[in-house]
Amino acid sequence: MYYLNREDRQLAALAFNEEKGGTPIVFLHGVLLSYRFWEAILPDVIKNRIRWYSLSLPGHYPALLPSQSPEDLAPEQLAHILDTAIHQLVGNQPVTLVGYSTGGFAALTLGALKPKRVKAILCISGFSQGQWHGVLGLLQKLSQGNIVSKLLFKAILYSLTLNKSFYRLTSGIIAGDRQAYFSAPMLNPTINAIYPDLLQQDLNTMLYFFSRIATIDIAALLPQIKAPTEIVTGDRDSIIPCAHAQFIAKSIPNAKLNIVKGMGHMFFAERTETFHRILIHWLEQTLLQPIT
Repeated sequence: MYYLNREDRQLAALAFNEEKGGTPIVFLHGVLLSYRFWEAILPDVIKNRIRWYSLSLPGHYPALLPSQSPEDLAPEQLAHILDTAIHQLVGNQPVTLVGYSTGGFAALTLGALKPKRVKAILCISGFSQGQWHGVLGLLQKLSQGNIVSKLLFKAILYSLTLNKSFYRLTSGIIAGDRQAYFSAPMLNPTINAIYPDLLQQDLNTMLYFFSRIATIDIAALLPQIKAPTEIVTGDRDSIIPCAHAQFIAKSIPNAKLNIVKGMGHMFFAERTETFHRILIHWLEQTLLQPIT
């Protein structure tokens, strides 16, 4: 584990196969998850054969975001924080980014504002406009409301982690194919991996995070992304509608759009085999080497 410090901010990262050569792969998780998320869901061929890192989002345990000033999650500042952390991991070497949801947003931001750092981007269920839909959109509205709304926001988040069984049940709300989600072999190992970090998550930080993300829009930055980019989305995503993924793909020069039928926002359990196939194929194309 690495703790990556910049002033009063701290990110955390897990490193794998650092002895391997080639382009490092940096994975960025989604909101309310953990940097332990990726280790639980990646296929063995990737976990064991390439050099990769799982980098935390700001404010997600054990990362710190103590100041909670509006500048902390501004696109320029976010790109700077992530770029500084990646530099501590790999020096000046360009990296390939894989981001999920808010991690996808972070990958797009880094690709637009730090183009020399980014070799390629795989954005899964990501966004450029931070106003979410569905259940997470409701939580955003509560985070921006009066003191009663904010207390309700924190009460809901606290209740989600009362026990793993309840978290497992409620997490399926944002799945598009709930039958596939709840029957997925990947689900319980993923929850077991991230749950200890969720118990440590600071509710005030999450309140700030939800409220601040809702005000961010990087749509105007998307044409600046020059790295090869693939956008993956589900046509039943209730949080980031498929139409928004189509907008992102059209805004980035030469971006590829991959729409997975029947999938919602929880790609890793709803369509595990499809995710693995897309990821392996994309990495082989961007790394220019077979990894199977």
